[in-house]
Amino acid sequence: MHQLLHEFGFTLPGPSTLAMDNQSAISVAKNPEHHGRMKHLDLRFYWLRDAVDDGRIMPVFVPTAQQVADIFTKSLACADMQRCRKLLGIII
Repeated sequence: MHQLLHEFGFTLPGPSTLAMDNQSAISVAKNPEHHGRMKHLDLRFYWLRDAVDDGRIMPVFVPTAQQVADIFTKSLACADMQRCRKLLGIII
């Protein structure tokens, strides 16, 4: 998104925020000490680590109860679907 906006002539100060509900993934992305334990991952999956190191992405923890993206990625119970819909501002 940064690159697309840059092509349109907009500059954004600071990194893009990546909301995640997985603290282990955030820890691996931010702390290079954990990468020795991640040898089973293919090198092409290290793009997040590189983007964090370059200051292009900033991973931030968001509790699962507040993770709006779950509506797009998971099969949810009716109550969770309504909660996510409300967080997105989709009121029916």
